[in-house]
Amino acid sequence: MPEKKRVLVLSIDIDDDLGEKARVRGPVVGRVANLDAAAKLALADPEDTDANTIYEAVRTFDELRKTNDVEVAALTGDARLGYCADQKMARQLDHVISRFKPDACVFVSDGASDEKIIPVIQSRIKIDSVKTVVVKQTKELEKTYFVILDKLKEPQFARVVFGVPGVALILWFLFGDPGIRAFVGLLGAYLVLRAAGVEETFFRRISNLEVSFEKTGFIFYFASIPFILVSIWLSISQFSEMRQLGITNAAKLAAGLIKGLLPLLPVAFLIIVAGQALDAWNEKKKHQLPKHAISAAAVVLLWVIFSSGADWVLGATSFADFFYILMLAIVAMILVIYLAKEFKKSTIASLKMEGKEVYSEMGGFLGKVSGVSKRKESFTVQTDYGKKFDLAIDRISDLGEKIVVKY
Repeated sequence: MPEKKRVLVLSIDIDDDLGEKARVRGPVVGRVANLDAAAKLALADPEDTDANTIYEAVRTFDELRKTNDVEVAALTGDARLGYCADQKMARQLDHVISRFKPDACVFVSDGASDEKIIPVIQSRIKIDSVKTVVVKQTKELEKTYFVILDKLKEPQFARVVFGVPGVALILWFLFGDPGIRAFVGLLGAYLVLRAAGVEETFFRRISNLEVSFEKTGFIFYFASIPFILVSIWLSISQFSEMRQLGITNAAKLAAGLIKGLLPLLPVAFLIIVAGQALDAWNEKKKHQLPKHAISAAAVVLLWVIFSSGADWVLGATSFADFFYILMLAIVAMILVIYLAKEFKKSTIASLKMEGKEVYSEMGGFLGKVSGVSKRKESFTVQTDYGKKFDLAIDRISDLGEKIVVKY
């Protein structure tokens, strides 16, 4: 007779409704304890779907224990969600695993936001099955609510939904009706940059900017602030001066705003990039240097392109001169990207990553490096269960005796 498999049936309460509403602390282990916790939560809030999830976990437990050695557990997170919730559930999961020592688990979820924790679970235990529980009466409402909520949390949607109206209101407050015309021009420029992919790259660089007083680069970040503030002031002054001279053409007003920004704003960006490059060098992250080189080149070349374009709109230069500068800038950017990629490939080859253990920033063991691809700029991680997956080199946050990645 084959040996029974040890299976853990796992349910997740990511926002800790059990603790907040029913005063039940996780982890909740065992059939009786889970039924008691679900009953308390259902009495405290009959509309909460987490109670149904726990009941489904218990039902699954009853089905599996006929042929397997099974345990059921419910993990609780934190009302603040995000890292706090993931950290608490990871700690509870480690405790349950150390006690029961399962071979695999069945993950039971309400399908709303709990499944975001799956990578954390997979780093610790093999998942054989995922079950989703949805209360039928609220299925479509819940789906719509979470889709909208999740999308608004994503920066690319938040920038449009909140940022665009915000800029329009500020310009209208400062300049009245001419401000709306200037906003239309700036919106057009933004849409062009978004279509070209520049907007996404810019905000990805900003979101990855880590400011810490302990880093040398902090001095550079701090030094860039006066340049940014003065650039904004010069831009507004240029716009006001043009209005006083009777200029009403929207294209020329937008060009004036850009010319006001250009003397100092690119300098601020170059200072920030220099700070990032210095931090990467000090932290021995040489594989990140090509990325910073491309960023610096992009700032300089966009500086030249926008300055020449604004001069053409204002009549200070011819379209032919602007076109030649644009073509030269594009060629120069292609050359910089090519050289940076070649340098990055040679850097990746010198990292000697194969065989090293890979951990998430939360401390979860993901596996060992089984291969490195210079062409794809990625490395392959093999888990203890033989599963392989690729991660981009840029995901590495620390590289030493072990590798720590953003996962």
